[in-house]
Amino acid sequence: MRLCATAAVSTLSVALVTGCSGSGSGSASGSGPRGRALNAAALDRLVIAEGELPGYEIRPTDPGTTAGDPPPSAGAACRPLLPLLAGTAPGTPAAQVSRTAAEKDGPETHATALDGLSEGEVQNAVRQSMDRDVTVITLASYAGNGAHRALRSVSGAVRACADGFGGTGPGARTFTAFTPEHASGAGEESVAFAAAGGDGAGDGAASGGSVHFQVVRHGSTLATYMTMNVGAMMARRAYAVPPRVISAQSAKLR
Repeated sequence: MRLCATAAVSTLSVALVTGCSGSGSGSASGSGPRGRALNAAALDRLVIAEGELPGYEIRPTDPGTTAGDPPPSAGAACRPLLPLLAGTAPGTPAAQVSRTAAEKDGPETHATALDGLSEGEVQNAVRQSMDRDVTVITLASYAGNGAHRALRSVSGAVRACADGFGGTGPGARTFTAFTPEHASGAGEESVAFAAAGGDGAGDGAASGGSVHFQVVRHGSTLATYMTMNVGAMMARRAYAVPPRVISAQSAKLR
């Protein structure tokens, strides 16, 4: 068994069972501008690419495959958050593209044999190998003032769903808290939030982890960031959406 395989499987598992983030803070105010929606080809030219962010590997991500299907149990006030929890953009964008920015500078990212290690040493080695930020970046373009309205709906849903919501059925995810966080201030307006949750089974890191989000508006385009750090979750250590990732993507949208 190799740490590289363990890290990949564990990262996907946490994406599927962790209550994704939810907390809103920022300058989501005003009537919002009216703009022309960009198509997917234009967004592809604007999204961050490999080689544009030192220390990170950038690879394509299919929207909607990041965190599985969102739970259907959320009330109406919480529903604007469901697209984000499923790895897609909020509202009704005309087009969207996604990339994953994975930090390459973790303490242990190469394959390491686990043979001969004690249980505690294995757990520590696995935690260290996964102690790196992985951020899904989604760019979405909207017609009219759709980007502003989508951002406002997310901000309102974070406040309305502060206590989270429960899943139903086998393996359903439960979101225990949506907590506002400090927004980056990039773009014209932004919202930041973190959500704690799990699969309802009370299983260690999965049920105790938080995933962090920021949504930033640049004219008629929303840039959505979802960051996970499995090693930090296992160690109960605080982390956030990396400012370097937001800065690099924001520079291409100016």
